[in-house]
Amino acid sequence: MRRRKESPRGVQGDDMLKDSRGFTAYVDAIAFMAILLMALSVISVQFGTDGENGPNASEAMDAISAAKVRPADITDLDEGAVVFLTDVLAYSLASGDGKPLSYLEEFLDLHCRGHPYRMELAYGDASRTIGVEDVRTYSGAESEFPVSLGGKLRASLSIGL
Repeated sequence: MRRRKESPRGVQGDDMLKDSRGFTAYVDAIAFMAILLMALSVISVQFGTDGENGPNASEAMDAISAAKVRPADITDLDEGAVVFLTDVLAYSLASGDGKPLSYLEEFLDLHCRGHPYRMELAYGDASRTIGVEDVRTYSGAESEFPVSLGGKLRASLSIGL
């Protein structure tokens, strides 16, 4: 019987060759996973959807419905009581006072952070549209808000890319 020669580390010659190949394969696998991870990171940054990072129409509608203002600050009225923004917007549509709609445009400009938007408002027979004419929508929402003087303010918001 032939005896194998021991290496200084106590591993036989053939086993040492296998260990060396195994270690190389392990290092190659780690390097491959690191490169794959970097590639996936670049792809997700380059081709990620704006829907995940951009403004959300439902959040904007929630903020509009919860907002309270003093009519004297954004209308021609001399009223100092605090009321819901939706009541003032309904007043704006019924009376033709454009200041509350300008206020709403400023709010949407801030919320949409440069993304184009289109909002349609209707109260009774009156309706108005603010924003851009044609929006390629990626986030949209519709709501009806009760108005304290009666009726409902209907709103539709589309936010584009």
